[in-house]
Amino acid sequence: MTFRTEKVNEASLGTLEDVKDWISDTEKNLRRVPVRGILESGAIVRDDEYLGDGDTLLRFNKAGFTALCQKIGIRQDFLERLETPLLTSQVLNDLLSQKKVKEALGNDEFVLDEQTGTIIGLVTKTYVTYSNQRLLQDLTERIDGLGSEEAMTFHHGYGVNTALTLRFKFRKRHGVIQGRGGVGDDKSELGLNFLNSMVGTSAVRISYFLHRLICANGLMVPVADSVSRVNHSGNADSFQSRLTRCVDECARGINQLQGMLRELGSLPFDPDKLALDSRLVDQVFDVVAGSKQAMSEHFGAHLRFPNDATFAEREQKRRAHDAFLISQLPLRFGGDYSARVFRTTLRDKATMFDFINVFTEFAKVQPVSERLEIEENAGALAKFIADNSRKF
Repeated sequence: MTFRTEKVNEASLGTLEDVKDWISDTEKNLRRVPVRGILESGAIVRDDEYLGDGDTLLRFNKAGFTALCQKIGIRQDFLERLETPLLTSQVLNDLLSQKKVKEALGNDEFVLDEQTGTIIGLVTKTYVTYSNQRLLQDLTERIDGLGSEEAMTFHHGYGVNTALTLRFKFRKRHGVIQGRGGVGDDKSELGLNFLNSMVGTSAVRISYFLHRLICANGLMVPVADSVSRVNHSGNADSFQSRLTRCVDECARGINQLQGMLRELGSLPFDPDKLALDSRLVDQVFDVVAGSKQAMSEHFGAHLRFPNDATFAEREQKRRAHDAFLISQLPLRFGGDYSARVFRTTLRDKATMFDFINVFTEFAKVQPVSERLEIEENAGALAKFIADNSRKF
C-alpha cells in the first residue's frame, strides 16, 4: 500500500506583498528537530502514514518523504509497488532500526512545520539556513542599486514547500525576433530568476528568465556554472559580496540571452535533425516527463526491431520513429498560440523558437512545481540548440 503523504504547498505570487505574506506564513512555524532524538524516543513508522511514538504522530509531505527515502537508500517507486497493507511501514522500520542507517541519520535534522505536525524536509546539522526573508531583502537592495541600463523590477514569484523562486525583469532590455511571418516584432522581456530553498539545497541558484509578451510564456535559461550558484556557506559578509558579484555578472551577461533568441528564431524546426542524436532526443522528451511514452502509446508507435537487424538498420528506424514523434509534439502539447504556427498554412515555416514555446505554453496550465520544471528543462534545451546551431 502506498505511503500516504500530505500535499506539498504551492503558491503563485503575483506581487511583492504576496511574496512577503507567503514567506511569513511558511517561516514562522518551521523548526529543525534531530532525527536521532525522534528515533531514540521510540518513534516508528505507523499505518503507512505516520512517524511517532503513539502519543506524538508526525506526517510527511511528499518532499519530506522523498528526502527520507533518498537518505536511507530506498527507492520510492519500489515502495509504491507494495500492495500489502502496512508492509511499507515494516520495510521502513526495518531500515530505520539498522545500525548503519541510524549512523547515516545521526547528524541529520527533520524540518518540521509545527503548526500541522508535518515533516517537510531533511537537512544536516551543519546545513546553513539562508532564509527566504533574507533573500528577498538582499536581492531588492542589490537590484535597486543597479544602473539605469540594468535596472530591474519584480516580475513574479512562486513558492513550493520552502523553495522560493523570484523573478525580476530588466526595465530597458528586451529580446526581439523579426521576420517570422507575423505582424510586428515578437518581443520578450528578459530578466533573472533566483531560487532558494530552506531544505535540501545549500545554494541560491540563478538563471536567466525570458517572458514572451505575445503569450506570457516563461523560460528559464541556464547561466554559466561559474556564476549560477551562491553557496550558503561562509560568513555573512562573504555571502553578501558573492551575491552582489553574481547578480552583477549575470546582468552584464544578458546579451547572450538576446543572442540565443535570435539564433533560435533563425533556425527552422526540423524533426529529422533533432532525431539524429539519441541523446538530444532524450533531452527533447525529458522537457515534459513521460511525454515519449505517452506519445508512443497514443500513436501506437512502439519501436521494435527484427532480431537480425543491423546497427545501421536499427539506427535508421530509430531516427524515423523519433522524428515522427517529435513532429507531433506541437500538436499534442501546443496551445492556442502554438496552433497559429503549427496548424496554419498562412504562417512562415516554424522555427526552433516556436518549438521551444510549445513546451512553455503547455507549462502555463500545469501546477506550479511542474511548470517550473518544464520551464527549466525547456530553457536548457533552448540553450543547447542555440549553442549547437550548426547542426541544425
